[in-house]
Amino acid sequence: MKAKDKFKNFYSKIKYAIIPFSIFVLCLCLSYFGNQLIYNIIGNPGSNYPEIELDKHIPLIPWFVYFYYLTFPLGIITFFYIAYKDKKSLYNIFLTLCISFLISGVIYLVGQTEFVKPDFEPVTFTDKLVVWTWGSVNSINCFPSQHCFMAFAIIIGCLSSKNLNILFRVLAISCSIIIILSTIFIRQHYFLDIIASFDIIFAVWAIVYVFNLGKKCQNVSDRAVQKYKKRKNNK
Repeated sequence: MKAKDKFKNFYSKIKYAIIPFSIFVLCLCLSYFGNQLIYNIIGNPGSNYPEIELDKHIPLIPWFVYFYYLTFPLGIITFFYIAYKDKKSLYNIFLTLCISFLISGVIYLVGQTEFVKPDFEPVTFTDKLVVWTWGSVNSINCFPSQHCFMAFAIIIGCLSSKNLNILFRVLAISCSIIIILSTIFIRQHYFLDIIASFDIIFAVWAIVYVFNLGKKCQNVSDRAVQKYKKRKNNK
């Protein structure tokens, strides 16, 4: 099969996931950047600092910043790879992500949290990237961590989806674990931010899985596509 034909075959199997992915991106933007916008308009309403004793002993390890930025590229690749291999699992992950991100948005709105950055003089390019990361957005909305949501979702997807390549599973899960660690080793999050992310996303996924919500969402989507095709053919 020619490369062009392989691409067409691949695209035909994943194009249904473009709308779910777009909806997820919308949930991400609303939950995170929406709260950043509110913060910029009304100012800091008074933040909480969910720090525990363990956080005081966690070192700053700048090179973890590269894994921190791997989060969303790896998430996108995994999302569409699962879409290609296991449609039902894709809808489970899609619903889990959307619900979890919206929950985090509500938490950010009613219980503002902030991370206090350490005193750090950057020397290397990696050091400067860490400092730039700290200043790229307001240091709010850390509890729960949405980077950890993405990493945990990748782990869930890799463990629960069928027919995934074993090497991809191992690499994606390993990178996801390092991504989770990166959130505390570059001092973007507290340890409790990770725990909150774990609790929320696994609870949401369990509800989605037990009540078969992914399959129901898939059925609604398939019926909508069929109606669209039928109307298009009748024109």
